Amino acid sequence: MPDPYIPSNPDGADSLPSNPETAILSGIEQEQLNNFLGPVNGALGGLPVAERNSSYFITYKGAGGTGPEIIDQTAIFITNLVDSKGNISKPSEDYNSLYNLIQNFEVGKNVIVRNNLGSENNSQIEGKQKITDVGRQETILFSQTGSSQGANIDELIFLKDFDNDDIPSFLFWLNKGIKNLNAGEQDIIEYNNAYLEPDVPSTATVDNTTGTYTVGNLSSPPQENIDIVQINIWTKLSNDTTNVINGSIRLMKDTSVFRQIPFDIDVRISATEPREKEINKTFSISKSDLNSATFKINVAVDIDGSRIDFINFRASTQFPQTSFPTPTPTYWYNNNGNNLWLTASQDISLNYEQTQNSQNIIDTIEPGFNFSSPSPFIVRPGDKIRFGYDPTTEYTIYEVIEPIQDSEGRLRLRLNTLLPNNLNLNNFVLHRVNSNNPTYIIVDIKKNDLVPNTEEFEGILLPEYPTQELKNNLENIILNLKEKGILSNEN
Repeated sequence: MPDPYIPSNPDGADSLPSNPETAILSGIEQEQLNNFLGPVNGALGGLPVAERNSSYFITYKGAGGTGPEIIDQTAIFITNLVDSKGNISKPSEDYNSLYNLIQNFEVGKNVIVRNNLGSENNSQIEGKQKITDVGRQETILFSQTGSSQGANIDELIFLKDFDNDDIPSFLFWLNKGIKNLNAGEQDIIEYNNAYLEPDVPSTATVDNTTGTYTVGNLSSPPQENIDIVQINIWTKLSNDTTNVINGSIRLMKDTSVFRQIPFDIDVRISATEPREKEINKTFSISKSDLNSATFKINVAVDIDGSRIDFINFRASTQFPQTSFPTPTPTYWYNNNGNNLWLTASQDISLNYEQTQNSQNIIDTIEPGFNFSSPSPFIVRPGDKIRFGYDPTTEYTIYEVIEPIQDSEGRLRLRLNTLLPNNLNLNNFVLHRVNSNNPTYIIVDIKKNDLVPNTEEFEGILLPEYPTQELKNNLENIILNLKEKGILSNEN
């Protein structure tokens, strides 16, 4: 029996049989609540009489749509959490407040929306609304460019590409400006700056003060996969004297001359115009010479009076080169019969933990269809993946096998249900609501017709079943919030 966790043919084209889709999202309750408590003078209305242990309410300012990450819902922006005694806290700054927020405003339960600064355009969000999430929505990875089935990009680009075979980068750059040369030998130190190409894992170090490039031990993977690094020396020398100057530029390995470039510079052209000589030389250095070695530049000249106008010391190329996998369709595979697992393509898996550069998608999206800037491509249980712009084709991720944990180096996601066989798996968005960043409460009502200026939205979110203490104190708490300027006095 095949292992359901590791498909035997992860890139196969087998499709799944038709199967039930995810449960249809519950319809939002559109009713407006009666004022169970009667008018509350100077406040925002009443509360239902049914009572459970919810002793907090929320002040909010602003509301907006959640699309295209979450379709046809509304985000209400949290400002404060207020308890039944009138104590105020910010869930975004205090863990206990965050815990109380999540415990008292649970996903799937109802919240009572009361607008303080209301209008005909935002009255639709008033009343009892169902909570679908609490936190900040984040895009993780996406190819969608619009609402149609075929609206997706055919190339995913990442901000930090890395090598396809885990070959680390050995590239570096040191550069320096003018340096006067005296007769004899001198190391080139005190470079202006240093650059070392980021690599995984760290393979080399570079020090602009000492002018050194040091390579570590190459006896274990992935460093052992390197064959050759090409080191380039590019410099311009000047002679201000009436004598020919002879010398050499030497690439030093540890304390010995490893390679050298002899040169001579003819006499100066005039008292105000020196003779110049430009040198640009590349050396190929094998792994055996690179291993656990330190390299630097040393210059020897026979007389005083010459100078370096500039010198660049760098590793310009390496073999094998670091490759830059750019995922193209097919992005995902779901090919193992009645298997709940979704398998990422090799190139998507190789880019795991990187951050998508969505500029090529932004350039092609339909008007008004714009995802947030992506978070790092890291998937967690509870995240969502949707295929196409359809809320019925959104699935919850129950389990994640990261590439480093998988025998084939693939990202694998176990979903809450089987996928139908007619989905376009190349048109997708991976996203989450991060509950550790309690920016807003998301309610199950479409944003249409809300006033564009979110500053015009202000009010409170009340629990459906408050404690008696909260009921008794609500009027005075709200009046106090208005006195402090937390709520406007205009209504």
